[in-house]
Amino acid sequence: MQRITIDGRRMDSRADAHRYLQQQLGLPETYGRNLDALNDCLSEISGHITITYAAAIRNTLGAYGQTLLRVFTDAAKCRGDLAVRVLDGGD
Repeated sequence: MQRITIDGRRMDSRADAHRYLQQQLGLPETYGRNLDALNDCLSEISGHITITYAAAIRNTLGAYGQTLLRVFTDAAKCRGDLAVRVLDGGD
């Protein structure tokens, strides 16, 4: 089972966030770099995703960052093979 860590401090803008998520999650080149595309791609990922420094995401990206985090947690609620842990600080 995959274990993926996402560092919220690496998301300084929406574009940076999606580039970083594409890299960390191993998303395809066709990834649309938006929240709908992220939601679609999460439906094909199983494992454990830990998002560290979520407070940085909220502070930097505001409402968009909050929605981004909700995409992850909602995906995990709908699936038994995906676990998402959101931490405001580091591990």
